[in-house]
Amino acid sequence: RVVLAGTLVAAASAPFRFSAFAFSAVESPEITWIEPCAHYGHRFDSKKLPEGLRYCRDFITSTEETGLDQLLSSGPWLRHIKSRAQQFFGLVYYETTHELPALQPSHPDAQKEARPLRDVPDWLMQRVLATGAFPRNEVNQVAANEYLDRAGISSHVEEPTSFGPNLATLSMLSPVEMTLTPAEEDLHGRDGLDHGNWVKILLEPRSLLLLQGESRYGFRHGIRRSKLVRLADGQQLRRGPGYRRVSLTFRELLPSRRQLSDVESENE
Repeated sequence: RVVLAGTLVAAASAPFRFSAFAFSAVESPEITWIEPCAHYGHRFDSKKLPEGLRYCRDFITSTEETGLDQLLSSGPWLRHIKSRAQQFFGLVYYETTHELPALQPSHPDAQKEARPLRDVPDWLMQRVLATGAFPRNEVNQVAANEYLDRAGISSHVEEPTSFGPNLATLSMLSPVEMTLTPAEEDLHGRDGLDHGNWVKILLEPRSLLLLQGESRYGFRHGIRRSKLVRLADGQQLRRGPGYRRVSLTFRELLPSRRQLSDVESENE
């Protein structure tokens, strides 16, 4: 049975000025790692999840989710790329769009595009750090992405010279399937080609996904422009008008990337 997107997507909230104090009394849920819902392509040999992938189903509460969506509504969404809108907290950098100076960390206009990292609620940052994924408290960028309709993101490995070894993504509002493909798989430049060597992970609203080790470096990850999302109960959600998903990705932008950007700017 197909569930229409409008029955699952939260209504848009009016913008408001976020107050961290308003969330200080919210009790933190216990962090419990579970096996995510996954299904495998016919050529995926191991039929097991890549090493270093961890998943927490209810990392935040529905009340916290609403507050975070309102926080994002209070700031401008950047629309430098066609597929989705973005906001940056902390350092600004989008690795596949070097032709846009405003998204490079060394450019004088870059930080004008960013919101201060302190705008991320302290309770959320502390909860992410409590996972142990960032042992040096090294998070210096939180990237928000808004996906509407059937928007996705091309299959990619986060550039090792740009970002650190640990990635954490909080999903909100609507579910989606993330496709992981071995990095050595030849995609022939066509993400839509079903080569069968993949595993799809269901990212449910309010869940946290960690990618480390093999899952971070040995696999591409992306979101296809699929019409249907297979849910945990076997039903399917149809993506289309009214579908909206927001994610927050916590990561470290490495000094090597920032230094490289400085050199690139000097040579222009």
